[in-house]
Amino acid sequence: MTFTQRLLKYLMGVSIGLVFVAMAFGPRAFSCNYFPNARVLEEATAKNLKFTNEAAVFFETEGLDSTFLKKKLFSKSKIDFDKSDKNGVPCRTYLADYKDESKNYEMVFEICKETSKLISIKKK
Repeated sequence: MTFTQRLLKYLMGVSIGLVFVAMAFGPRAFSCNYFPNARVLEEATAKNLKFTNEAAVFFETEGLDSTFLKKKLFSKSKIDFDKSDKNGVPCRTYLADYKDESKNYEMVFEICKETSKLISIKKK
């Protein structure tokens, strides 16, 4: 058996093995948030998000939607931990600031055991 034949058989075995490994382990949803700001925002979006009436009215008047909320506000905001109640019982309350080229918002939300709630949002 020549070197090329051995190499071909080896590559076939490796490719079949890779297919089995990919089938066994498959694609995984993986996210790593090491910083406190990212962990809090990720936890708020992972839970069932509810709105207060004040926040719902603000979203209607500003023409914002839930896509903007999750993709922009909850991913690019900075949490002010000094003004937040991190150890609140039963829910922790956070104050977050969102700054963009044209938009500047301040929002208050709380994270409970089962749900998270957007309490208020306003323009700065």
